Amino acid sequence: MKIFEYCPFFNEHKIASLKIKEADYWIDELHICEADKNFSYEDKPFQFDPAQVGAKVKYHPIHAGDLFRPALPEQSYYHPDRCTPAQFDQWYWHLLTHNMGYHNEAMQRNYCGVLKDVVGDEDIIILSDLDEFIDSRLADKIIDEVKRHQVITVKLHFSVFYLNLFSDKSHGIDDFSYRTYLMTGKYFRKMPFTGDYLRKKGISGGLQQTVHCTEGFMGFHHSWLQHSTNAFTKLKAFEANVQDKSLIRSDFAEQCIKDRRLPYIDANLYVDNEKPFLRSVLESETSGLWFEGTL
Repeated sequence: MKIFEYCPFFNEHKIASLKIKEADYWIDELHICEADKNFSYEDKPFQFDPAQVGAKVKYHPIHAGDLFRPALPEQSYYHPDRCTPAQFDQWYWHLLTHNMGYHNEAMQRNYCGVLKDVVGDEDIIILSDLDEFIDSRLADKIIDEVKRHQVITVKLHFSVFYLNLFSDKSHGIDDFSYRTYLMTGKYFRKMPFTGDYLRKKGISGGLQQTVHCTEGFMGFHHSWLQHSTNAFTKLKAFEANVQDKSLIRSDFAEQCIKDRRLPYIDANLYVDNEKPFLRSVLESETSGLWFEGTL
């Protein structure tokens, strides 16, 4: 049995280093893909460090000119109240054909199909985003759960901007669950839908009765780390996805920290230095990545 993980990359160099370090404890192959366009169809250089590629880290550059699509003159946008389990399919397929930002995001996430030719039925596949970390110390428990259920999701502690600055809620299902999925190779190769569909339907609440969620938290979602250098570029990349363009501004992250709020999901921010932080975090140079002020 081998364990594979697949995730997209944009410009998150420190997150990538932490991801690779955590994966090295228990993952056999970490597959990272990167496109040469952002989700708004603007050109971007490949930025992943080739020195990190090796026996355990596989890199897939995507030339996205023909795969991604430019923004439409008039687009539909994501509204949580319309993304309910009962009408998810209608909502999802409409969004992918009427918002090219979401279409492009789906194309990059669905590139996980490159694994179908290399995984065996008994292998385990993890579909995640780069900033979603499974705690390697829980590997044995997680592997047992996957073998028992064939496909599972996990709860993740959700930090924003700093490693120890947490959000008290996430959009969609609680505890940042139904985003990251772990499954057997047999399930992965035969599932009748894409990785992006699985993720979006999970967020809508449409998989709570069919996909097992483990008890307790199994890792972290470290979102928008190194916000002072990376956040605005990443926000611009998502501009085609976002109806409220007032969110696309250089001081957005600092304003969220000052207000102790994530306005786009109506969440409060709080500091917690007692969570079981990952080995990769505790054993790495992380100066400047911890919130040291007062909220």
